[in-house]
Amino acid sequence: MQKQFFATLLSAALAVPLFAQAEGSYVKFGVGQTDYSASSSVNETAVSLAYGFSLDKNFGVELGYINFGNHKEGDASFSRTLKRQALYVAGVGTVPVTDAFSLFAKLGFAANKYDYKFDSVGSSRRENVTETKPMYGLGFSYNFSKEIAGTLEYQDFGKIGLDKIKATAITAGIRYDF
Repeated sequence: MQKQFFATLLSAALAVPLFAQAEGSYVKFGVGQTDYSASSSVNETAVSLAYGFSLDKNFGVELGYINFGNHKEGDASFSRTLKRQALYVAGVGTVPVTDAFSLFAKLGFAANKYDYKFDSVGSSRRENVTETKPMYGLGFSYNFSKEIAGTLEYQDFGKIGLDKIKATAITAGIRYDF
């Protein structure tokens, strides 16, 4: 999983010179907190990376990746591991409030990958599911300069797996506009 994440980051870094040719485009990196919830709630660290481009001053498209973190727990009698990540494409609507401050919302689809493993004395359960689900997000950005903005956003990627684990994330990030 970490190898895939670092490969994604490396690919994005190598592609930045290509993106720079596309005026109105941006890259965004965020870190925050995941909430996995089913019968109980678990928090982990979320990391996201996105590329977007503007169709006009109010509408755009974003392609992104989010890793919701790995949750591990257990003792001598059992162990449980939960991993989830998603690739998404979403339409983004932006409403400027001031010259520096904007609100945005996004709506799209995500290919969610979910890996669950439970081992205990005498039993074992494994689940590896990939499902496409609707996703949405809400947030705001503050422009520090023409190229650099800070973001804060909430994203919901829906429920997947036998246990219908829901994953949401609140991330703070930085966006670089080309």
